[in-house]
Amino acid sequence: MTTATVVTRTAVDRSRGTSSRPLSPRAEFMLGAAGLITVIVIWQIASMSGALSPNAVPPPLEVFAGFASLLINTTFWGAVVATVSVALLGVAIVTVIAVPVAMAIHNSRFFRESTWFLIEFLKPIPPVALIPLTILVWGPTKSVELFLVVFAALWPMLTQLVYGLREVSGVALDVSRVYRFTPAQRTGHIVIPSLTPFAMTGLRISLTMALVAAIVTEYIVGMSGLGAMLSTAQTNGMLSRMYGLIVAMGLLGLALNAGIALLNKPLLFWHASQRERVAS
Repeated sequence: MTTATVVTRTAVDRSRGTSSRPLSPRAEFMLGAAGLITVIVIWQIASMSGALSPNAVPPPLEVFAGFASLLINTTFWGAVVATVSVALLGVAIVTVIAVPVAMAIHNSRFFRESTWFLIEFLKPIPPVALIPLTILVWGPTKSVELFLVVFAALWPMLTQLVYGLREVSGVALDVSRVYRFTPAQRTGHIVIPSLTPFAMTGLRISLTMALVAAIVTEYIVGMSGLGAMLSTAQTNGMLSRMYGLIVAMGLLGLALNAGIALLNKPLLFWHASQRERVAS
């Protein structure tokens, strides 16, 4: 590619307003805040104009008041602990299951061919559809919630780990054999670094799915947690509290994703995505 071609393409990109340089964290935050403020303003205008009935969707200030009242409610914080704890436990169990299964799928053609139909059959089944079956087996206990959380969170993690193992460089493995790397050295210096970005993506998606499954199960079955609080608020017509709980669930999901992002910095400091964010 000539210098003239590079200059021409750069000029075209600038004329289109595109850039390959990533946004800085501050710019991302400002854009996100601007989008959120825009939604709240539109929401307030719709409430004031009557486009949104207050009997269905309260104004933003009422929802904010309902959310603020939750922050000083010990029952709410107990529900947060109950929901998050079962979600984290489910993700831990998923990790223990997914790692050896992904390695078996990658290393054994017999295992891969004998399990692909079962995995592809189970992946599309929503966890909610299994609630009647699990209640028949365990009754309305926490075992039902934990099973559904594991079922929902397993497939993203397993899929990402399988893809990550496929992306391990065969050339790098061949070179490591030439230099007489031990299996432990090959795993530590080649396999794990190649697998970690996929594993972190799987962890982020699985944690979100685990949180959703926990809340939905609590909502339907009536177990202690945020889902049960949401069901109670809806049944009693406490709209401001109900929408405040929805806001709290969204913020909780953001907090968990932010925790994963903090883990990315020390674990993936060498990865291109982290280098680009530092450079920006």
